[in-house]
Order: sequence, then structure tokens, then C-alpha cells
Amino acid sequence: MKKIILVFCIIIFNVQIVSSKETRSRFGFYIDLPDNYASINANLDELLKKDSDEIINKDYFNELASGSAKTDLNIEYFFPTKKYDPEYNNIYITAGEGNIKEWLVYDLSEICLEINNMMNGLYGKQLKQYQCKLNPNNIDIKNSPAVYFFEFEGVFRNQRAHLYMLQTSGGFTTFAMACQTQNCNAMNKDLIRVINSRSK
Repeated sequence: MKKIILVFCIIIFNVQIVSSKETRSRFGFYIDLPDNYASINANLDELLKKDSDEIINKDYFNELASGSAKTDLNIEYFFPTKKYDPEYNNIYITAGEGNIKEWLVYDLSEICLEINNMMNGLYGKQLKQYQCKLNPNNIDIKNSPAVYFFEFEGVFRNQRAHLYMLQTSGGFTTFAMACQTQNCNAMNKDLIRVINSRSK
């Protein structure tokens, strides 16, 4: 009996309790944001003006954004407040017009290639694509016609990028993260919790 109680106590102490707070995103839907993240809203056009390192290919971005009002190209960042360097490890959400249902007429291989080309053009270099999936089983589809998942080599050394694209009440939405490779598993769990918590 003592062994059972001891094992139970060890399990209780080793379980990580994730605390979160419900947050209304700038795109109108609610998410449960883990307590160890802070939210920052921004406009992509304004961020590009301040990008002194020129990580993003601004000409390519402007080509991608043509036809969109740049004031509508908003991004919401969630930076870790402890444990991870927020410069290389962060979660972000973008949303805009469009419906992911339109993607379903294409083969997954075509989508994978197009997103790979977009990422390479956006950052002006070849980024290795590690994964491309339709409706990954770790994401609750909810009201989205589909969910696409992409994993890429990050812009910086020893970094990865994860993108989940789906439909929300805010429009065509991308939940994404950049992470140093040693932090990706833990941060991806946070990102999945955020995505699966979305509600109107």
C-alpha cells in the first residue's frame, strides 16, 4: 500500500499543470493563452518599416499582399515571458480574407509546393520543408473545412517554424510559431492548446 501511495505522489508532483487565461484575439475569437506568454498586437506593414535586419524580403511581401489593404494585415504575437528567448521563440496569429475551403480543390502536394515557394520567396532563401499535412490528428477541426500543417527550417540557425492554417470566425487564419529546435516540442504543445481552445 505504501508503494502505491508513493507512486501516486510521484505522479502528482511530476505532472505539469498548465495554467492559462482566456484572451480575446484581435481577430475576434477567444483563445486560452498559457500564463507564461504575453500578447503584443502589431500591423505587418508597420513591422516591415522597422525591420532593420531585413529578414523578410519586402518586395516579395508587397507582391503577396497586393490587393489587400495593408492596414488589414495584422499580426498578434505571443512572447514567452520566461524560460525561452522571445527573439527566437514566439507564437503568432494572422488572419485575413479568404476561405480555406478553396484550397481543397488542390492536391496536398500542390499546396505543399506552393507554401514552400511562398516561404522561400518571403525570406529570400531556401528553407527546408520537413512536414506538410492535411487535417493533422492533434488539431480539433471545429468549424474549419480543413486544417493544414507545415513545418519548415527556421530563418535563424537551429530554428524551426510551424504553421497551422485553418478557418476561424476571424477569416483565413494562420497560427504559427518560431522556435529554437530544443524548445519546439514544448512550444508546439502550447501552440496546439491555443489552437484547440479557439472559440467565437
